[in-house]
Amino acid sequence: MSVTDVMEKAMPRTMPRRAFIRSGLRTGAVIAGLSMRNPWSRIFAAPRRDMTFRPFPHPWMSEFTYAYAADENENPFASNIHVNREGVVVPEDFGFRKFSVNARWFVDGFGYLWLSADNAGEYYTQEAATKSRCFNLNYEFARSRVHRNRRVKRRYEREGVQFSSEVIHLLALSKELFEDSGKVRDELKRARRADGALKYALWAGEIMELEKAGFEIHQQQRKDKVFFGCETRQYVWAKSEEFTKRFAKLFNFATVTHYIWDTWYEVFEPEEGKYNWGIKDNIVNWLDRQGITVQGRPLFWFHPIVTPNWLKEKSFDDLKRYVENHTKNVVGHYGDRVLQWEVVNEYHDWANIHHHTPEQITEIVRLACDKTREVNPRVVRILNHCAPWSEYAAWGRYAREKRPADRPLRSTQQFVEDLLNAGVDFDVLGIQVYFPRRDLSDVVRMLERFERFGKPIYITEIGVTSGPTEKSIATGDLGLPREPYEWHRYWDEELQADWLEQVYTLYYSRPAVKAINWYDFADFRTFIMHGGLVREDCSPKRSFHRLKELLVKWNRLPKDL
Repeated sequence: MSVTDVMEKAMPRTMPRRAFIRSGLRTGAVIAGLSMRNPWSRIFAAPRRDMTFRPFPHPWMSEFTYAYAADENENPFASNIHVNREGVVVPEDFGFRKFSVNARWFVDGFGYLWLSADNAGEYYTQEAATKSRCFNLNYEFARSRVHRNRRVKRRYEREGVQFSSEVIHLLALSKELFEDSGKVRDELKRARRADGALKYALWAGEIMELEKAGFEIHQQQRKDKVFFGCETRQYVWAKSEEFTKRFAKLFNFATVTHYIWDTWYEVFEPEEGKYNWGIKDNIVNWLDRQGITVQGRPLFWFHPIVTPNWLKEKSFDDLKRYVENHTKNVVGHYGDRVLQWEVVNEYHDWANIHHHTPEQITEIVRLACDKTREVNPRVVRILNHCAPWSEYAAWGRYAREKRPADRPLRSTQQFVEDLLNAGVDFDVLGIQVYFPRRDLSDVVRMLERFERFGKPIYITEIGVTSGPTEKSIATGDLGLPREPYEWHRYWDEELQADWLEQVYTLYYSRPAVKAINWYDFADFRTFIMHGGLVREDCSPKRSFHRLKELLVKWNRLPKDL
């Protein structure tokens, strides 16, 4: 189902726009009545100098308990912002830095996503909040998104984009509802009217990005090398020859995983310097026979789930010696058969089991990149990053740790900036973007932040579920969801294909993006349950066909299916 199809269900064409708005508000009154029994609706007196963002959550939401702050460059940071019965409280001693308020929020008719209230792009400060220190969070979410759409639309129109009547209609709906909400004094009614404005603003923002992407693809007519690939670890357990046939005919690129220790197959490095190459060599040889470009990954990932004790217990100096030896052994083993390597994975203050300082991290990354170049100067060196919105920096915890980190954590983009300022030499910036609980407008804003570094970008890992099946519900492997739907509706095979098509279109429209790599090919032993493009028996899902259609359209299919 396309975006247009979904919106047509929400906005009957036969109803005048003003009447449609009023109809939607009458429906919203039912929800408003439910919310009157909700503790957020009680009148309260905020501390005099604290800022408070009062929420009016949808009744389908789970308990609203968390929000975080980010700065004007969208870098989250640990702070004393907290949620209590009054709402999101920014204490008086928060400080004077600019900030946005970010929370996961359900918008009926769109999804349960992370949203940002950023004071219409101006960001909040304690010192500027003189007229009022109490804000309606629903209204602030809507205000921020309506103003973002206005800025983005103007910028894209200057670049030559002419938007459809659908976009114009949705923008007008969101603007009118937002302006109406500003005239209402009752906070609950204001919140409900703002909810409608936010819903249509989110839809308008996504369709604007898709129309801009389509415009760019048509204008660019890209002829450069672009890799479309997938991870290969499931090759070992393929239950049908269709796995190898379908994989090889769809992709021109593939990743081969080299975790030092994991449970997927034979441990790669059971003892320091002793390697089990068999399975890895088999996969690399198979890809080589198919003419598929191979990326090895990762040389180093200091995450608790893949780091054995003998590596975890190394001193910093011993670890540097290991980095040199391991790089020489692994990159040297493959030679020119593997000319792309993910050198370091998630070392941006996240996968940091040794609790290294920023300076130590920079030293290790520099050493690993330089040694890779020394062993084989032809290798493309990739630094891979998860969590591109860097929520972990606000949590203040390293991966899989419950105790707070021993220092403030940097965001992903701060980490990249520090490496470049230190002169670390690498070739490609990798970004993992599994379904991020963000809308498409947020995805594009994230890409823009990383594009400023001037490096080629690989979307190294991407994926989303196709939802539960009768079998998974019966076995308990993946049951019916307990939360509101995340994006447009509950996940199924068609929605998985919709999301794939839309994000691939966004990525392909960006000249800096040189690779897009789906993670789970098949629905067995997946990272994301039912995240494959084919089912467990390797029969194609709708997402497989949708990707094929895109590659044919862009003349990027390596072989005819």
